[in-house]
Amino acid sequence: MERKPQKRQQAHYTQDLWGNPVPHRHVSESLSSTPASPNGKRRSRLPALPHPPQTENIIEGIFLAHNNNTTAQLRATLQRRGVSALSNTELVSLVLRTKTGRESIEPRIHNLLANYTMQELLTVDYGVLQEQYQLGEAKAAQLQAMLEVGRRLLIPSESEKYIIRSPADAANILRPDMTFLDHEEMRVLVLDTKNHIVANLLLYQGTVNSSVFRAGEIFRPAVIRKCPNVLLCHNHPSGDPTPSEEDLEATRHIVDAGKILDVDVVDHLIIGKNHSFVSLREKMPW
Repeated sequence: MERKPQKRQQAHYTQDLWGNPVPHRHVSESLSSTPASPNGKRRSRLPALPHPPQTENIIEGIFLAHNNNTTAQLRATLQRRGVSALSNTELVSLVLRTKTGRESIEPRIHNLLANYTMQELLTVDYGVLQEQYQLGEAKAAQLQAMLEVGRRLLIPSESEKYIIRSPADAANILRPDMTFLDHEEMRVLVLDTKNHIVANLLLYQGTVNSSVFRAGEIFRPAVIRKCPNVLLCHNHPSGDPTPSEEDLEATRHIVDAGKILDVDVVDHLIIGKNHSFVSLREKMPW
């Protein structure tokens, strides 16, 4: 009897969990390749699934693409409309953004600026930026460096001679050094006969009151430089420049000492926040 040729079995394909084609083998083929157990019975064995793709790398790529796209958008806005078109959060985020970061920096900056103004950031401690707002060592250092650069841009150049014609002129000179301090300081401007600034010196740091004032320390810089005028200035860390009774009493004491030394106290300013200041000469003429 002639044997009929067996038909070649066509392989059927199915898909695994990730959509990869996997050939569907006949049950008998699977069983024939399955090793026998010690009692002689065949054990069923499921085909091994291929290794899943590197999910972590895919997620990292998504974060990188998002951050890079956001950075490109901010740069494009800056180029088209100028840097003033960016918000505070966008400006700080653009400065601190890095290509390797997984998480966007903007939520952390938004949280930071919800609690501090840009000016108040000058007084925020490095440890607070790192621990409370999770900026990390590098980004906390970058932020503080950026703010310090901005502050120094407001400080008048030492190579130029500035003249004091009004209390506002002196306040504008001294404000960058004193507005954002979290402690009291007293400075003296030494002035020549035409009220040009010869020196801008820090005298006291800490609590400024009449008990720490020494006439010799206040007027010595003017005497050494043979300058006839000085202008005193101290700040109120609270931000309110309203003079206390102690401020008024100390000023009277300094003015009287200057008359003895033939050095005129042009004014005594108190610096507050938000561009506020008080001229004690206008408050209590002498």
